Amino acid sequence: EEDPGVAGAMSIKLRELIRSIRACKTAAEERAVIARECALIRTAFKEDDNQFRHRNVAKLLFIHMMGYPTHFGQMECLKLIASSKFAEKRVGYLGLTQLLDENTDVLMLVTNSVKHDMNNENQYVNGLALCALGNIGSNEMCRALAREVENMMASPNPYLRKKAALCAMRIVRKVDEIEDKFNGKIGNLLEDRNHGVLLAGCSLLTTLLEVNPSYIKEFRRHVPSLLRALRNMVTSGYSSAAEYDIAGITDPFLQAKILRLLRIFGERNVDASDEMNDILAQVATNTEGTKNTGNSILYECVLTIMSIEAESGLRVLGINILGRFLQSRDNNIRYVALATLQRVVSADQQVMQRHRNTIIDCLKDADISIRKRALDVTYSLVDETNIKSMTKELLTYLLVADTDFKEELCSKLCMAVEKFSPNRQWQIDTLIKIMCLGGSHVKEEQREKFCRVVAATPELHSYTVIKLYANMRESLSQEALVHVGVWCLGEFGDLLVSGTAVGPDDQPLAAVSSSDVLDLLYDVVRKPPVADKASATHCLVAAALVKLVTRCPGEAEKIKKLLRRFDTSLHVDLQQRSCEFLELLHSEWDPHRPGILDRMPVPEKEIGAAGSAVAPVVAAAGGKDLLDLNDLLDAPSAAVASTSPAPAAYPAASGGGDLLDLLDGGPAAAPAPAPMAGDGLLDILGGPALTPAAATEAAPMVAFEKNGLKITFYPRKDADGSTSVLAKFTNSLNVPMTNFVFEAAVPKYVTLTMQPATGQVLPPNTADLVTQSMRCVNSTNGEKGLLMKLRIGYVCNGTPVQEMGQIGGFPPGY
Repeated sequence: EEDPGVAGAMSIKLRELIRSIRACKTAAEERAVIARECALIRTAFKEDDNQFRHRNVAKLLFIHMMGYPTHFGQMECLKLIASSKFAEKRVGYLGLTQLLDENTDVLMLVTNSVKHDMNNENQYVNGLALCALGNIGSNEMCRALAREVENMMASPNPYLRKKAALCAMRIVRKVDEIEDKFNGKIGNLLEDRNHGVLLAGCSLLTTLLEVNPSYIKEFRRHVPSLLRALRNMVTSGYSSAAEYDIAGITDPFLQAKILRLLRIFGERNVDASDEMNDILAQVATNTEGTKNTGNSILYECVLTIMSIEAESGLRVLGINILGRFLQSRDNNIRYVALATLQRVVSADQQVMQRHRNTIIDCLKDADISIRKRALDVTYSLVDETNIKSMTKELLTYLLVADTDFKEELCSKLCMAVEKFSPNRQWQIDTLIKIMCLGGSHVKEEQREKFCRVVAATPELHSYTVIKLYANMRESLSQEALVHVGVWCLGEFGDLLVSGTAVGPDDQPLAAVSSSDVLDLLYDVVRKPPVADKASATHCLVAAALVKLVTRCPGEAEKIKKLLRRFDTSLHVDLQQRSCEFLELLHSEWDPHRPGILDRMPVPEKEIGAAGSAVAPVVAAAGGKDLLDLNDLLDAPSAAVASTSPAPAAYPAASGGGDLLDLLDGGPAAAPAPAPMAGDGLLDILGGPALTPAAATEAAPMVAFEKNGLKITFYPRKDADGSTSVLAKFTNSLNVPMTNFVFEAAVPKYVTLTMQPATGQVLPPNTADLVTQSMRCVNSTNGEKGLLMKLRIGYVCNGTPVQEMGQIGGFPPGY
């Protein structure tokens, strides 16, 4: 006979179990209660207790929600599903959907029970089976039960039609080859008067189109039905409005679903979009936005407007709705508005600019997520027309922004300035302002870009270094400002102390004594902006000090004294650098020191970005192919240096060399002797191969000679028809020419490839020490002569020099 105590323990109700678990004061006590109850449930399952099986499964569901293992109850769910009682069947299906998933092997055993319940006379049993299949149906189950689901979609009962349509969504996702099985039923669902069925039909069609977009064209014929249903709900006189009313909005769930479906049909289709324009305008103007229900409809409506080929006026209306969202007190609505504006910012920039102030005000919101999203939208609004005003507003906000937000704000500012700056001077000025206000939050990558921009703009070297020096004198608290300032002092310190520097407006800039520069660097060493990163700052200072040896020769002893501060540093890298720099200051390095400590070379892409890109240009009418090259190199058309006289032309080739002339454009080779009779086969199979045309060198050409600088070209015609030119540079002055840059431009019929020069310093009284190679391909095969426009830049005695030149007269065929 069964022990009454055990029976009483086994029949504990779910409510009592929940109460006992809530009464536990510790996790260990809770685990003990769960373990004891699971043991009792296992015992009941083992004894095949049918009376309390559904209660035990219900308790297992709660234990499963608590996060404890309940796999031992899976088979009991199948037994409950096979029961004839609805209460037990309901708990069984609930346990099936919660305790099992589509990958569980046990699920294969329930397929027949689900199929049997789909044919049950009770509609609620049918609904249980459909819900179970729609939630956890595996590929095999969906394939086996697809026909039953299709039949139930045609049921006269709207409850079953709705459940069957939702179940069909699972089948469409799981089984690829039978997604068209339900295509014929969807049209009837979209015409159904029951909102539940219509909602399920819209969901099924949306899923089908997402899985297989090729059906969009086929189902676009149902757009009028969807528009009619949407218009009925928007119309205030709708007869069944009270039945579906939620906060004054008629069936907002169905409206949102239809709007999403219209979004799919109207995308990249003008005809379907034209049909939707009127009803979308009605939804946007008639929907009340005082409550979340109406705001959800307006949000979906705006997304649909921005996704389809809507009229411009409708797009303006949509963006204005988002602008109203931004003024809401609800942070969720403001966040949604900002996220949507970020997606549609490219739709209409002019309309977006109307809400610029509201968006910028969101940068001051207390919620960090709102601030971040507003910053993304603000960055998207920046373009060439408003870069100055937007940057000014963002710099003003940078003053009051939270510390944890400044890094992202500085990053966005730097990217906007780099992308849309009107000129290099404004770009440099703005970046310096950013570093003065938030320099500790400017990333290392942005600092490096700033240095490359400065290096690539020789005409602003003196202006930039003096401006950085002045800002560093005021404050050394901003790390980025100090780092780029120290680098510029090392690179361009000679311009700072020379007294000959001029600004962008050609006005002279005040000179600074070399001792003041070294005192400033000593202050940086003594009090770095960030104490934890002092070693990185000291490394930059050491590099700047050793470069100042050649720029400020009178301060060599003071520089050595400062460098000796680092040769015993605990930081290995700093110690090694300082020791190497001190070794470099010994007298045996005197001849080589100017070249070693010369300015850093500028990458070609940076030179191009600075406005001096070299590229082929369109030929002018009348054969004046170099007419536009002066504009390309920013030089007046009259600024052309004298060219060297053309060398003597090659003698004309004798007859028979026309083919070689056509192939390589060079002087024709002597025709090959005609083969002897009978030797044709020998020539084809084993005769001597034709010797390719050898490369020919032309006489050297003086391309440019002025102010102690001489450039000599050594042209050579290669066997492949291209022309190689080796440029050799000579400096006949007693002072070096530093930061030397040589550039060339050619007409559009010539392709020019230039290799970097072997150096950027021309030592005094040296010839041919620095060279640069060029390769030209003339697409006219020599019919038009090779022409070049030259630009030469260098610094001599601290003064930047820029010269222009032009050269022609290359040998015929080049």
